[in-house]
Formats: sequence, structure tokens, C-alpha cells
Amino acid sequence: MHAYGDVALKAKWAFFKAFGANHTAKVCGHKTKLLSRVEVFGRQVFCALERGSFDYCPECRAKMAIRCAWCGRIIMPGDPITLYTPRDPNWEIPKHAVVYQREPALQLVGCMRLLCSEGTIDRTGFWVEPGKVLRVASPLELVMAPDNVGICNDVHDINQAIPLADLGLS
Repeated sequence: MHAYGDVALKAKWAFFKAFGANHTAKVCGHKTKLLSRVEVFGRQVFCALERGSFDYCPECRAKMAIRCAWCGRIIMPGDPITLYTPRDPNWEIPKHAVVYQREPALQLVGCMRLLCSEGTIDRTGFWVEPGKVLRVASPLELVMAPDNVGICNDVHDINQAIPLADLGLS
């Protein structure tokens, strides 16, 4: 989880910084607080972790962050993503863009923000640790899957997402 500019979150961060216990990340092995402030692409971002369930510290997670191919804003590990194809075949791919696949059609990793996503129905995956796409069924793919009716209450919740392999669509 991360947030930008929330006063309550800043107060909580100051408390954690002063009084919070250190925890060790399972994979990277770094010690960290459960709430930290890190710099990602020149912006200060708060990174909240759940006790005992994180593999990487906030600093390592910040290094795994990418930028949306369309708006350039931050996509952190755990964020839902879209995989859109540019409409203009002559469109120049920005240097910061992450290419998911080039064939059969170019697909770029984008965010779910209002100006980049046509709607929650286009959520096609999550940006996950250690910095890769976890492709899951979009709400539209769930509806189109044979003999399946899908209910997707929260497209931002990775725990409610259904991997394509589970539907036989991968």
C-alpha cells in the first residue's frame, strides 16, 4: 500500500520512525519499519507493510517501481495494471515504458488511473515483486470465459484476482 500527501499518514510515519520496531524482510534481508517513506522517481512515497508478510523492504520495493507507459506516474509492486496496445502504429514508446509483450501485438504496462484506464474492466494484471507482471483475468475475460460467471468485487485486490491458468486461458 502507498499513499501520497496524507497528513494522517505523515503523522503515523513519524510515530513509526520514532517508536516502531524493526522487522526483517524475508527475501532481501533488510531491516525496516512497517511504515516507511522512500523516494521513487524523485517523489516521496509512503510504503506500508504488513507484519510478518513482506519479502522486500520499502527501499527494495522502490527500486522495483515502474512508470506508467501513458502518464508516467508511479506503479508500485502490488498495484493493478492495464496492458494496452497503442492505437497509433507510429507511436514512439517512451523510454520509461515497460513492454509486456511485442507479439502478436505490442502491450505496454499502464496504471489504472482515471486518464490512463478506460475502466476497471481493463485491469489485466498486477505489478508484483520482484518487478514483473502477474497476468490475471480481467473482469471482461471472466465474463467471456466458457461456463464461468465471474464476480469481481475489488479489482485492486490481488487476492480476489483469478490467474488465467485457472480459467484455461493462458
